[in-house]
Amino acid sequence: MELQKYRLQSRLVYHFVWSPMRCKACLCGRAAERLAELLQQKADDLGIEIQEHRVLPDRVYLSVSAPPTLAPHRIACQLKAHTSRVMRAEFVEMTRIPTLWTRAYLVFGGDHLTPEDVLEVFEAIQPPRRRPGRPRKSDAPVPSYRSEFHDPVRGSR
Repeated sequence: MELQKYRLQSRLVYHFVWSPMRCKACLCGRAAERLAELLQQKADDLGIEIQEHRVLPDRVYLSVSAPPTLAPHRIACQLKAHTSRVMRAEFVEMTRIPTLWTRAYLVFGGDHLTPEDVLEVFEAIQPPRRRPGRPRKSDAPVPSYRSEFHDPVRGSR
């Protein structure tokens, strides 16, 4: 009996951060409010409790308390899939790209972390996004093929 009570009381705290596929800020105004509603709705369906959430214009931070039987990957995938499907149906401007969210997300475990710490780490590991449009000739590195060329018959050039 006590073991069952322990199972019901034990919860793990996860901190998630993910970003939309777009480079520009698209989670503003009504879209941000609707995203918060959808996250809460799906969290209730999954049986997890949202402790804190921040919908920033270019990323989402979420701190959840979940049972230990629910994997963090499942939580992230379920939340991202549900919100992407509904948001793309309601906001036409979000259908111009193949998917709303990138595949990547960051997850930390533990209740000792602050949102600022998690967002700082997420910002540090983000790869630089390329500028929109075609790359300019000055942007592309010019390969030096002559210096790397080796002809086994004639030797190095």
